[in-house]
Amino acid sequence: MANAKLEWTPAGSSRQSYTLPVNFSWDYQEMVQDETDRERALDGTLRSYVRSLKQRWVLKFQYISTAQKDQLAAIKQAQADIGFFRDAAGTKTFTGAWTSDLDFRETAPGLWSGSMVLEEI
Repeated sequence: MANAKLEWTPAGSSRQSYTLPVNFSWDYQEMVQDETDRERALDGTLRSYVRSLKQRWVLKFQYISTAQKDQLAAIKQAQADIGFFRDAAGTKTFTGAWTSDLDFRETAPGLWSGSMVLEEI
């Protein structure tokens, strides 16, 4: 797998991106859209997914550096929608939200393990 990339826009700031080194494993699922997972726009139109399935990616990191863990924590704390690129040089795979807790734990001195769950929005 090539490097992946994350893009997000923190509140009051400009668009930022981070290229993930190939130091993670991943799991991909397509989930059926929950009928309650819809919203009304300000003009009253129903906001829904273009298709009936939405993507869910689980990225699992093992023994990453403190610098990479801190970057991922900053992305989580921005609480912004994240553009996920499975291939950093390719087109955007989907826009998602980081739905899991920040669960990185130090597994060896200066090395961290944890995961992030991205669900399509």
